[in-house]
Amino acid sequence: MPYFLEPISNVTVPAGRDVRLACVVDHLSNYKLAWIQQDRSAILTVGNHVITRNDRIGVSHDGHRTWYLTIKDVRPGDAGTYMCQINTATAISQTGHVSVVVPPYIKDEMSSDDVTLQEGMDVTLVCSARGSPVPSIMWRREDKSDIRVNLTSTMKEAPGPLLHLSKVSRTDMGAYLCIASNGVPPSVSKRIDVVIRFLPTVYVPHQLVGVPLGQDVTIECYIEAWPKGLNYWKRPNGIEILHSDDKYEVKEVEGSQKYKTHMLLTIQRVSKSDIGKYNCIANNSQGGAEQVVRVSDTGVVPSNRNALNKGGFENKESSVGKPAIPAVNWSKTNEATPPLKNDFEEHRKASQRSQTTHQQQTTKMLQKPNLGFESLLPSPSSSSPSPRGSRYRSPALLASLSSLLASPSRHSHRSWFLGFLLLLGFLSL
Repeated sequence: MPYFLEPISNVTVPAGRDVRLACVVDHLSNYKLAWIQQDRSAILTVGNHVITRNDRIGVSHDGHRTWYLTIKDVRPGDAGTYMCQINTATAISQTGHVSVVVPPYIKDEMSSDDVTLQEGMDVTLVCSARGSPVPSIMWRREDKSDIRVNLTSTMKEAPGPLLHLSKVSRTDMGAYLCIASNGVPPSVSKRIDVVIRFLPTVYVPHQLVGVPLGQDVTIECYIEAWPKGLNYWKRPNGIEILHSDDKYEVKEVEGSQKYKTHMLLTIQRVSKSDIGKYNCIANNSQGGAEQVVRVSDTGVVPSNRNALNKGGFENKESSVGKPAIPAVNWSKTNEATPPLKNDFEEHRKASQRSQTTHQQQTTKMLQKPNLGFESLLPSPSSSSPSPRGSRYRSPALLASLSSLLASPSRHSHRSWFLGFLLLLGFLSL
């Protein structure tokens, strides 16, 4: 009497591979062994003969006790329970299960294609995936930035077959990846490009740029627009600058996002005719925008020391934008030199010495008994010029005047008269 020596092993196989089930029987003798697909009640083989018309099914015998059922190029429909049965008076049988796993795949006809919409609109992206087991779906952005699912929430990954984007802005523009996986390699993805149209915007970091005549200067603006259009500069006289030439150098630098552009205009050897307003203009199919950069003259760069401010020092120019003019002196050969700190100190000390000498001379004159009007007036030969100008009034002279008018004296009338004359001399300084 035949009997089974071991059970049939359950098998899990990826779709497209081959699978083989083994049925080990002892003392089969003249009995027949058949393979049956139990789920469909379909007889596949009997003995060494294949009954089914499915050419992917095969049967073999090792010449001893093992009978093999082979299924080539396994398909999802091949999954199920298979029975090895022996035709004894009371049939004996055992079963094994075949599981077919299918790597994920995305059904393009049921998923979103690239989409174009206006800024501020809503959009829902769809990703339909199949596989066995059923795949899970995750959304990511191709540039690895966050996904803004609403006005307050962002996330690196968004689960589910649907991705809803509310009130989209230009920052939402880019490629979105729908990734499907079910544990069976490989995972698959679909790329959906979201294009957002919007009016150009122009930003100017420096609205006022100062430059000395004869120098070069660069002005700039930042443009955001999609689709891209025509970007250019307009001169103060209204002439458009579209390309670089001997006078103007025009540059357009691609930004971190495809809708961003950095515009630079270099004006070489600035002259008076170049001073004025420059318009940075952006136009596309949605409309246009522009901003103004004003180029101002900060003064001709001096070619020698005679052009420096009084005292031998140039004041530092304050300008918005670039270039900033450093506080330097200029030699006769037009070479920049550092400020002359020693010259400044000498000038300050000489002024202090002159002031002290003037005070001492005034005090001595007031102490003389026969003081005349002429001696009260400052003389160019008696004192050095004041560093503060011809209307400088000595603190010592004021003190002497106050003491003369306030002090009691036996010559009071003479003192008041001299004080009056001294006051007239003081006011005439």
